[in-house]
Amino acid sequence: MGAPNGVPFSNEGTMATYTSIINSVLRRLRESEVASPTSTTYATFIGDLVNETKREVEDAWKWTALRQTVTITTADGTSQYAITGAGERFKLQEKDFSVYSTTDNLFLTPEKASYVKYRAAANGSDTGTPTEFYFEGRDVNGDPYVNLFPTPDGVHSINFNLVIPQEDFVLGTEVLSVPSWPVVLGTYAKAIAERGEDNGKTHGEALNKYSNALGDAIAMDESLTTGESTWYA
Repeated sequence: MGAPNGVPFSNEGTMATYTSIINSVLRRLRESEVASPTSTTYATFIGDLVNETKREVEDAWKWTALRQTVTITTADGTSQYAITGAGERFKLQEKDFSVYSTTDNLFLTPEKASYVKYRAAANGSDTGTPTEFYFEGRDVNGDPYVNLFPTPDGVHSINFNLVIPQEDFVLGTEVLSVPSWPVVLGTYAKAIAERGEDNGKTHGEALNKYSNALGDAIAMDESLTTGESTWYA
């Protein structure tokens, strides 16, 4: 059965949409639900807070739902490549074991750019099997450039295991990848802070619930991994 007046039912599960998250927050604020993120000025404002909170939640942990493998294929004599689709907020899944050459069956080691550049200058134009890498600069799409050392001597297939957050939501139908409950509570806490105490509920109380929900969600996701309990503030 559909929702009345064309307003979609809210969904606070793992498949929550941008609109359903906004409506979940609006209900807590005792505001009318909306059919789209831009239906009202206040809904648009709440949508901005949703995107802000979404970023906080995404950056708090290496969520399994955000993990992707991006593969680059090298060419002879070319040391720099764009990691297409990584975006501005990507992270390596692990510090030392996230970049792997399937061609050469080895992990590439992250290294300081200054050290690699010094060695390259001292040794001349080294070419061979890439064993080290560093990130430097971005292309016109905002994707990072990775530099390989030694400069590849031919075709090598290299996998980058990354955590790639979603872009800010615009369309109401966009689906959240990370757990929605912390995003809802965090947005609500921000909304309370903006308009003062809400029906006796203080910002501090709402913020505490957000923090607890985020911690619980991280703990649950961490249980799906092995030895990855470092959190990112």
